Amino acid sequence: MTDKNVKNEQWTVKALIAKISNDEISKPKFQRKRKWDIVPKNENNPNEKSYIQFLFDTENSVHAITFGQESTSRGICFSNIDGNNRINAIRHFIETPFEIFNTHLDELKMFINSLSNLELADKELLKQIFSKMSYHQSMHFKYQKYFIDNKYDSLYGKIKIHRDEFEPVIEKLQAKLTIHGGEHFDTNVKINVNIFEGYNTDELCKTFEDINKYNGKLTETELLACRLYKEINFDIADLPFKTELDLCITEYYKNKAEGEVLSCYVHDPAKDKINAHDFIVGFQLLCSTKYAFIDKPDVDELSLFFKLYKGLYGSYSGTFTSENVNSFKDKIVDSCNILQRIFLSIFTEKITSKLFNNACKERLNTLTKNNLVLLLSSIIGYRNKNADESVIKNSVEKCLLFHFMLSDLKNKDQRDALKNYDSITYKAGGGVIDVLTKTMLTSPDSISNCLTPELFDRLLSQLYAEVNNPYERKLENGDKNRNDKRRQLKFFEKTLMFYYYKEKIPTNMLENEFSIEHICPNSSEWDGILDKDRTGNLIPIIASMNCSRGNRPVSEYKKGEPGKAFCNFIRDIVPSNEEYDKIICHNRKPKIIDNELYNAMCVKNEELYKRNFIGLLWGTKVPQDPSNCL
Repeated sequence: MTDKNVKNEQWTVKALIAKISNDEISKPKFQRKRKWDIVPKNENNPNEKSYIQFLFDTENSVHAITFGQESTSRGICFSNIDGNNRINAIRHFIETPFEIFNTHLDELKMFINSLSNLELADKELLKQIFSKMSYHQSMHFKYQKYFIDNKYDSLYGKIKIHRDEFEPVIEKLQAKLTIHGGEHFDTNVKINVNIFEGYNTDELCKTFEDINKYNGKLTETELLACRLYKEINFDIADLPFKTELDLCITEYYKNKAEGEVLSCYVHDPAKDKINAHDFIVGFQLLCSTKYAFIDKPDVDELSLFFKLYKGLYGSYSGTFTSENVNSFKDKIVDSCNILQRIFLSIFTEKITSKLFNNACKERLNTLTKNNLVLLLSSIIGYRNKNADESVIKNSVEKCLLFHFMLSDLKNKDQRDALKNYDSITYKAGGGVIDVLTKTMLTSPDSISNCLTPELFDRLLSQLYAEVNNPYERKLENGDKNRNDKRRQLKFFEKTLMFYYYKEKIPTNMLENEFSIEHICPNSSEWDGILDKDRTGNLIPIIASMNCSRGNRPVSEYKKGEPGKAFCNFIRDIVPSNEEYDKIICHNRKPKIIDNELYNAMCVKNEELYKRNFIGLLWGTKVPQDPSNCL
């Protein structure tokens, strides 16, 4: 057995950089990705500039950087256990100090701008050259050698006459890069290091976890990279899936290595055993390429699939067996496929793209991680109970539409009261999401069992009231109209119209391009107050029909094909010619002549949209109702 020992040493910055350059230090797979900003975004955030300035001031790192040491065929090598951000900051400063301390160049740039014999392009090139210099190049700068060696012969020919003027400016710049007494940073700043000798990778992983778990520096996902490092006692049965998974794990570690100064772990499917952490992050990354509603795994918060796994199996410790891993994979793929079919069913591609340019589908992107945890848990719960997919679809559809429509409601008191019925809305409190996840798995109908036709009716009535804002037609000076621009439709309005058209209009007619039309034209005049943009005055109409009508009466819709056929399908929304003529007249300009009849038409249409929508959700066919006419 190799003796274990922890020794303390001091390395100069120069020695540390040499080991990095010689590839003697590597970053293990459980080590987190560098996070520090270059300059401080606020006083509390660690950043490279503040750390390097601290080293300038103290000439010592104070807190040790921790390494594991091992003997290899190439000699002694080190694995970085703690201090990755500090190593990256030091290397960044040595490579390009003026990316961190860009104001150090201000005086030099002013001097370059004053050189009258240089063209603007030459001045900019000269500034760029200095801004990209390394610490060593800056501190050992020699005019002719630097410019000739770096093939700037032409530029050197133009600036060599300014050498005597340049020297004091360069000396001031170099002084800013030295520590107290004029010593060089790289040879005089000491870095304290702890070196763990004789420790294997598993033990070093545990050390990394122990160093970080109590100081709040690591997120839960980053800690799981340590805790699940040794969880490898499972096999994936689906070999084509495993091939895809390996590719995603490889991609995950490739992305994790971007921007790192140390050589990083590279996943090799031919020899590397997948651990539990790799399985979860790789699986979510794979699903993110197949389902638009699944995000890539992140480290700032616990990733979606980690939450789902814990909900299903109660714990991470000791639960990653072959049975659980393969079952988890099957349940997630199945539930994602069902959720995708639900999305496509609710927001049918052909209809939403033609009516609303997919605006309704875009609302799906607002679903949060916790929303999806509960939705997928409910679907899994239903599947565990062998529920028919039509039952799952209807339950989740109600939940989603209530959730999305509720977000349209502006009145905070009303919205807060109705949030109690939104099963996937955010609920604060530690562990709440875990409890809700278990509830959805055991009682999946909890996703929508509080929703009723009366509740949707209440929500939609409140939404109708909010968007109906009557006003006088003319501005106070009487010369110009108010609100000539058309109001943007809310999500709930688009959905009501979408469901109405999905029920009423033959699929072949939906091949046309549509626009939102006012039954009583947008340019109408009126006396008193009303809202020309209220929902009941709006309908999606075939664009060519809209253009042919212009500001003329609604009877123009019914002239020729496809207008006559189309209007037959929506005849309960579009008033008859006789009804229309009682509401509005067309002389030189359309004018609403009976505000009461106009509002009655809108109320009737809004009720039709609402009854049709609720009827479809609860499986009750809503017939056309010509008896409820003006």
